[in-house]
Amino acid sequence: MYKRLNMRVLLCLAAACLSASQVCYGAEKLEISGFGRLVAGYLDDNNVSFEGYTNELTFSEQSLLAIQADYHLTDTLSVTSQLLAHNNSERDSGIEWFYLTYEPNSQWLFKAGKMRTPFYHYSDVLDVGFAYAWLSPPQQLYSAFLFNQYEGVSGIHRFSLGQVSGAIELYTGRYNGNTSFQQKRYPTDIDNLQGVVFNAIVGNHLKLRSSYITADFALDLEEITEFANILRGAGFVQSANSLTMEGEFDIYQLGAIYEEFDYHLAWEWMKITSNTILAPNIASYYVQGGYVFDSVTAHLTFANLITSDVEPVNEIPFGVNPGLDQLFIAYNTTLQRTKASDLKSLTLGVRWDAGVNVAFKAEVSHYQGGVGISTFEPLSESAASAFDERANLYQFGMEFVF
Repeated sequence: MYKRLNMRVLLCLAAACLSASQVCYGAEKLEISGFGRLVAGYLDDNNVSFEGYTNELTFSEQSLLAIQADYHLTDTLSVTSQLLAHNNSERDSGIEWFYLTYEPNSQWLFKAGKMRTPFYHYSDVLDVGFAYAWLSPPQQLYSAFLFNQYEGVSGIHRFSLGQVSGAIELYTGRYNGNTSFQQKRYPTDIDNLQGVVFNAIVGNHLKLRSSYITADFALDLEEITEFANILRGAGFVQSANSLTMEGEFDIYQLGAIYEEFDYHLAWEWMKITSNTILAPNIASYYVQGGYVFDSVTAHLTFANLITSDVEPVNEIPFGVNPGLDQLFIAYNTTLQRTKASDLKSLTLGVRWDAGVNVAFKAEVSHYQGGVGISTFEPLSESAASAFDERANLYQFGMEFVF
């Protein structure tokens, strides 16, 4: 039912795109653009799913259609709105962006409203697959585990020093919505979100990026909260308090891209830390190389995600009586179910630019990692033990912009 509804949204949005593009010709202040992608995927393991993919071919995980309208109120003031229709049940269709831009001169730019959270190098174009070589950016960094939007304000200062040009962005805001992992959605509150982003272009070929983000977070994990209340009622307050998803996180990011006419090299690194044991500390990175043959680009990417466990607080004695033993086992089981797992991948892909606004892609990714909240999800209770921690994801698709 949900997928059928989203397909109706896709069709309505397509009709709106055609109508809006006609209106655009007669409205000098209105700019209409859009993008879309049709992506199919198949995972060659019947024990687990990965990012929604299973051993059945599906087009529903990453296929989408979007239209963006930019209306120039004055020479310095404009409004941007992006409407996106997605067929993934973990993601809502609707208004993706809606913000006001004030650009008093070429050095300064200010925005306020609902915007994309600038976690990564490709944050602003994460849904625009036409903008990069992959079909799926490395999931070790570009996963749905983080929230993509925030509501707030940002200020950008552009600069130029000799052969170096760039920008520094400061932003603050909040997020109230859902985060998704392992096919489940969890109500999430992000407050006191603050960040800084530094971008630079050195010469004509080297792009550099670094960023830092900090915020307070709270996830509503109903089942874990109920169990924590049981522990608290039994007098195990420290163990109960350890089962919280409220705290503070910090995210550090570095990246570099070197581009020549016929090849490119890219590297991006991210570290996530928090002060709760249920939110894992993660370090992840990828290294990519690509070569261009006329209208065809071949690329190879190695990515890695490394988790660091925090020592649990288990004050529950074991071996005293059966009731306490059950609490002890339940506590450890809860920690295990919320544990992240390391994940390595090697991706080989090819992109063919069939025109100035259409590209076809195909890629295969070999993944090696265990079951965890950020990696593979077992499809049954017995599947976890049968899974050998290796799987291949095959994808092909079409990307377009207009």
